[in-house]
Amino acid sequence: MREVEAENGWWGRERENPMKRLFVVLVVAVMSLAAAVPAGAGKGDTVPGLPVYLALGNSLAAGSGASDPSATAYVPLFYDALRDELNCSPAASDRAAPGCKNLQLHNIGMGGATSSDLIAVQLPIAVAELSARNGDANPRNDVEVVTVDIGGNDLFQPVIGACAGGFSPGCATIVQTTFGTFAVNFSSILGQLRAAAGPDTPIIVMTYYNSLLACNLAGLAPLADLVLEGGDPLGPVGFNDLIRSIAAANGAEVADTFGDLTASDLAGGTDCLHPNDSGHGIIAAEFLEAFGS
Repeated sequence: MREVEAENGWWGRERENPMKRLFVVLVVAVMSLAAAVPAGAGKGDTVPGLPVYLALGNSLAAGSGASDPSATAYVPLFYDALRDELNCSPAASDRAAPGCKNLQLHNIGMGGATSSDLIAVQLPIAVAELSARNGDANPRNDVEVVTVDIGGNDLFQPVIGACAGGFSPGCATIVQTTFGTFAVNFSSILGQLRAAAGPDTPIIVMTYYNSLLACNLAGLAPLADLVLEGGDPLGPVGFNDLIRSIAAANGAEVADTFGDLTASDLAGGTDCLHPNDSGHGIIAAEFLEAFGS
């Protein structure tokens, strides 16, 4: 694990959505009262013959910042919602009855992962599972949904190091270099996932929110807005724009979390990266919205 983890928690403008807030409150309350994680919700190996939700990413996918990473982080929250909303029956006659209670969760997200780390470690596992399950003759054991959060570690340390003192030519150079490397890696990640999953499997990625609002680096939040969404003097294209465009090119949906999380949804203090339970709930709501789009 890297000494400093920089995850998919980045900077943004605040915007309120009462329905999402209600979803978050209800979901977190239910999960916090649960006595046990639902069957199949473990991170490890899955059972042959049953459908799977496959999650890739960094410490955000692994649940950092949540009071119970196995229950109140965005991946298990989205998983629980999928068990109600997803129709994983291959029979046309069953399509009127949504629900996938035997859905399994295979979460291979790793704290500290960069896009290069994901390619080296997680992607081979994901591609092998997708190829085996979605390429066989049994539609009941498919990987039904894939989620990906990655890129925060690519961006955070280089940009903070180069831009902490404000905009400079050196800052701009680091930002653009980081963008270029990430774009190549992210295109490879989504391209390989799409090829292995097939054209119809939902793949959902996420943009970054402002994780600096509540921490000791809050003074850098305005610069972070420019890095994520673009604007002078860094240029018109932001990091989130890369994610959106590469996702579209590979038939992936986007859980757009930019601007959704406020200071009260973040871990804060010296943790400038991670959401708390309410923040994870908001992220789960965005994934559910993207899944339904």
